[in-house]
Amino acid sequence: MGFSTDYTDVNDFDLIPTGEYEVIIKKIEERTTQNGATGLNLTLIIRNDTEQKYQNRCIFHTLWKRKEPTQADMQVQGYSFKQIMQLAKAAKLPSGKSYETVNDLCADLIDHVMRVTIGHDEYNGQKREIVKFMNESRFPECKHVYKEKPAVTADTVAQRPQEQFADATANISSLDDFIEVLSDDDVPF
Repeated sequence: MGFSTDYTDVNDFDLIPTGEYEVIIKKIEERTTQNGATGLNLTLIIRNDTEQKYQNRCIFHTLWKRKEPTQADMQVQGYSFKQIMQLAKAAKLPSGKSYETVNDLCADLIDHVMRVTIGHDEYNGQKREIVKFMNESRFPECKHVYKEKPAVTADTVAQRPQEQFADATANISSLDDFIEVLSDDDVPF
């Protein structure tokens, strides 16, 4: 069975145009660059439950630790207290809620929605998307469905989908009808 090329569901990965987008927070990870700068990397997904372009595209945003943190910044492990509070407010975390660590706050932020304003910036000669503003979502009730990616292994290309084998094995009630072809002496290991 052959196939034809079909580009209907293929996206170009040009820059996301400047403007406002409704997003959901998928992941937050703390990472340190080779130069020693530490930041919270946010993976934001453009929601597919609101009417907007670029649904399911990722937006990456980093909140950097301050080089000279203030007393307020030290409460949030050296990150900008103002930026962390803006993120929490945009995601509509309850005002006055206490957290032991920034990691606890980040865990609470996962799957919260917000609205971001995207701009463009140039870094090392390349244009890139940046999050200029974070605000509360205009659509707080979320019905976003994450796109599931199939697990990729070394054998993925050679494997058949499991559904194809379901009918063939459905009528097998026992293994009594099978004859063992190899003995232990026939196997080289």
